[in-house]
Amino acid sequence: MIKIAKAPVRIDFGGGTLDVYPIPSKIGGAVLNVAINKYVRGKLIADKDKTILSYRADVPTSSGLGTSAAMNLVWISLISKTKDRIKLAENVYGLERVLGVVGGKQDQYAATLGGINFFEFKKDKVYITKINLKKKIMEDLERNLLLCYMGKPRLSSDVNGLVMNNFNRGNKKTVNSLKNIKAVTYEMKKTLLKGDLMKFGFLFNEEWKNRKKLHRLITTTKIDKLVKLGLKNGAVGAKLCGAAGGGSILYYCNNKNKLRKKLKREKIINFKFDFDGLKVNGKNFG
Repeated sequence: MIKIAKAPVRIDFGGGTLDVYPIPSKIGGAVLNVAINKYVRGKLIADKDKTILSYRADVPTSSGLGTSAAMNLVWISLISKTKDRIKLAENVYGLERVLGVVGGKQDQYAATLGGINFFEFKKDKVYITKINLKKKIMEDLERNLLLCYMGKPRLSSDVNGLVMNNFNRGNKKTVNSLKNIKAVTYEMKKTLLKGDLMKFGFLFNEEWKNRKKLHRLITTTKIDKLVKLGLKNGAVGAKLCGAAGGGSILYYCNNKNKLRKKLKREKIINFKFDFDGLKVNGKNFG
């Protein structure tokens, strides 16, 4: 028997970390993200004597794009009998908790569902709003985004663990920053649905300003320099993807070519949006 599967990674516009327990139980969480056409691919070869499972990924793990969760989703999909996307995403999340990974649910859901999604996390419930945009708005959004891989990743579980320590101690700065990130994420959703992409891109700065307050290790000197470089050379907004502390910078641009030239020494990840999510044996899952 041979089975193949592929799952997309994602970029998060706003709300990362708000999906990490116990934040949803105490203040509620919200995440706005989109799946992109960078994939984790897996193959299962099984016969009576042995089983071989192999992977390959288009982007590095710890890139801030949910690669690890997409990888787990692929291998669970290859051995699972369920055809329910939500159940599969929850199974992957449960596995990661057993393994001691400090993380949330946005990566698993994004990889399973594909497209642009707004997730609300309330206690143990996940409420999903599929974001459908007019074709022109969708094309403009996709065209004006630029993704830069930092090359010095930090494990998201490590960063999340540090933030959770502050949150669980009731650190006011951390709690207030998370509440502000949540408010910005709701505003992002509202602005995106209105088609006001310039304001949407500017909100990246608000998300990032509050995210940096979560812990001193969220940012680095190089990250700060690249964010400033972007804002001076064609970007209206910039933020880190994932838990931050390394990984990838997402820019929203009004002059993408200018910024691309300024970042010629950095690794640019070219992408399109993915609207299919998980596929097994070439077919949409489910």
